[in-house]
Amino acid sequence: MRAFSSTAATLAVSFLTSAAWADPSATRAPSRVSVLTMGPGDAAFARFGHNAILLEWDSEPARIYNFGTFAFHGLAGVEDFMAGRFRYWLSVSTLPRTLRFYAGQQRSITAQELALSESERATLADALEENALEENRFYNYDYYYDNCSTRVRDALNRLLGGALERQIVGPGRLSFRGHTERLTADAGWLYFGLDLALGPLTDGPTTRWQELFIPEELHDALALVRHSDHGVSVPLVRSERTLLGAARPPSRKTPPFRAPWFGALGAAVGLGLAGLGRASAASRVARIAFGVLSALLGLVLGLLGSVFVVFWAFTKHWSAYRNEKILVCPPWALALVALGVGLSLGRARSTRLTQRVLQTCAATSVVALLVSWLPHVGQDNTRVAALLAPIWLGLYVGASRLCARPVWPFGARVNRA
Repeated sequence: MRAFSSTAATLAVSFLTSAAWADPSATRAPSRVSVLTMGPGDAAFARFGHNAILLEWDSEPARIYNFGTFAFHGLAGVEDFMAGRFRYWLSVSTLPRTLRFYAGQQRSITAQELALSESERATLADALEENALEENRFYNYDYYYDNCSTRVRDALNRLLGGALERQIVGPGRLSFRGHTERLTADAGWLYFGLDLALGPLTDGPTTRWQELFIPEELHDALALVRHSDHGVSVPLVRSERTLLGAARPPSRKTPPFRAPWFGALGAAVGLGLAGLGRASAASRVARIAFGVLSALLGLVLGLLGSVFVVFWAFTKHWSAYRNEKILVCPPWALALVALGVGLSLGRARSTRLTQRVLQTCAATSVVALLVSWLPHVGQDNTRVAALLAPIWLGLYVGASRLCARPVWPFGARVNRA
């Protein structure tokens, strides 16, 4: 599975893509067919690993069919991403080029040779060559339902008359979000950003078949599949070999539980903001700092919330639909940009309005935090809400102290001499 990185992705595409073969009539049965599984890398688009199909002949160069080829070019790439348009294609490369590229990325490659008959190998080779033609090679990529791994899975399933789908059954181990978190857990900003962007549709249960969007999961599933060889049931994977090794730790099996750490960080920041707001009543410097921080937070989180609304209402990003994180990243927080400046300048009306906007932000974020802990209600907001709810509360308490208003509704008004 691949995400996005404009420079790295373009380099990968230009390095691996080859148009040396385009005539399916020249295809004959390969001697061996293998599924390649590439381990994860450091780049964002490499965190989920990758896979491809390797065809080998005894008397001609091997070919690697790669469904994960894409390009991301400047503003056009940003426009496509915002609209949810991802055009991927099937490319053909050589084994030496592929090995050099992944060796340079310090990524592993394993090859699972499949126990296929000569006619099955020929049929698969013909199908892949036909798919690689200019008019057939493009497809609309989807993070979870149509990517490099599901394309390999489906090509094999068609070849075997649906045998994969009949054998790979049962519930999945984790949700789409759970798999995403476990594979990005060691990349802090990517982990947080994807958790922030994913909506409730990624929190539902998956099937084992759906989990094969991850190359490593497909690798493990293929190892358990049986195949009929002249009426005899044999393992589909005849043998496995390592083409490249990499000194990397194995992927996590489960996502880390980090809500307490996010909550502790949010509480520390929130207490600091509450204290700064209280000090602002007597210090002009503290008041300016409090206003600027309110404006900055409103700008960043308000813009994020606005993006979530756009993804929900106007794009094909189904995984971001109905994202309840608009409760902790409310679009109306953008009002704090102007109000925070007015607060810094000592304008009483701006200070009062800032307190009211922060009150709504704090209230919705607390709702998001409480709902996230209820089973089967809403989406998994635990980490983001644990971080941002205390921060909004801290700003609200600070603003209430600054303008001498009660923190709690119907509380006693604070009078200052």
